[in-house]
Amino acid sequence: MTTRTLNETLERSSRAFAAAALAALGVMLPGCGNDSSATPPDDSPAAECTGGVLEVDLQAEPLSGPGVDPATGKLQPPPEGSSYTVSATYGIPRPGDAAMEKYVQYFGAVQAQLASQPGLLALQLGQSPSCGSGRTLAVWSSPEAMVEFVMSPAHLAAMDAVNELVEPNYAVTHWETTKIDEVTVEEGVRRIRASQAAAR
Repeated sequence: MTTRTLNETLERSSRAFAAAALAALGVMLPGCGNDSSATPPDDSPAAECTGGVLEVDLQAEPLSGPGVDPATGKLQPPPEGSSYTVSATYGIPRPGDAAMEKYVQYFGAVQAQLASQPGLLALQLGQSPSCGSGRTLAVWSSPEAMVEFVMSPAHLAAMDAVNELVEPNYAVTHWETTKIDEVTVEEGVRRIRASQAAAR
């Protein structure tokens, strides 16, 4: 596979990962069900609620998965001579019953896929009650491992529904790293902010 093809696949894969992971987050977020009062009054996300700004009330679970040392709760370093592929996503699930039905439809299949996905080393989910937003941080053993997951049938179905599930200001980024201190929600926010600035 050429570098150009791999990069294009990763770009599509990251967008797909955002769809599925945020669909899963949508089920967990308070106010995402029948109560549409969590949506700002003008039905648009607040200006400060963007992928490149860390929410002050972000409630993030610890990293969990086979790559996390159970004794310390910290991500184990990659094997000598290798690196991790990290994917960070941000989004605000769309309000209303129809969107919630879609979340529920995709959540079970995606959750089952993630639970047994080869190459997924760690996953972290976070939510902001004030923004109604969700963030994910996923650590993969390789770009190919991430691609294998996002090209799975359950995930492709979520990708096809991304515009129905998530407000249009969603953001995704991914990077390679050998340093476990670069595997944080804050680093994901920084990289999303940098990519947004570069796109302007």
